[in-house]
Amino acid sequence: MMIMRQPFLRYISMFGLCLTLALLTPHCAKKPKEPASAPDFTLQTVEGQEVTLSGLRGKVVLLDFWATWCGPCKESIPHLTQLYKNYQDKGFELIGMSLDKSGEMEMVRRFVKSMDIPYPIIMTPEDVARNYKITGLPTTVLIDKEGKVREKIVGFNSTIGQQIAARVSELTSEKP
Repeated sequence: MMIMRQPFLRYISMFGLCLTLALLTPHCAKKPKEPASAPDFTLQTVEGQEVTLSGLRGKVVLLDFWATWCGPCKESIPHLTQLYKNYQDKGFELIGMSLDKSGEMEMVRRFVKSMDIPYPIIMTPEDVARNYKITGLPTTVLIDKEGKVREKIVGFNSTIGQQIAARVSELTSEKP
């Protein structure tokens, strides 16, 4: 009885080792996913200045997709304003991408003035929102100095605000 058990145990051990290697090997060989290039756009701010995303290469860019009717969006604005003031001179650009309807530009201008928003605000066309796969508001898209999307964050609360600030600090510190 003892003699039969050893080959069986050896067979089970070898099978287990082979199965483990087969399951782990594909994970070992995978390269980390390369960040995708941010979809380019040329749009006008509500003040009439033209902004081309690719023209901001060499800077870290935060795109804040938001709307005047969105509560968490309003909550995020003071945080984003402070972030903009803290990092603006460190190669950082922040662009507010309003998803309010294009016919509401005057209302958006009044909102921007009432909130004292210092960064540029763009009335975002549907195709740009679609290119960035915006599914909820607010959505923060962080783009590195090489124009690659490094992070996309949906929603806002104090923890997300801290996460965004940490990523901006990290990305502005990176060497191109």
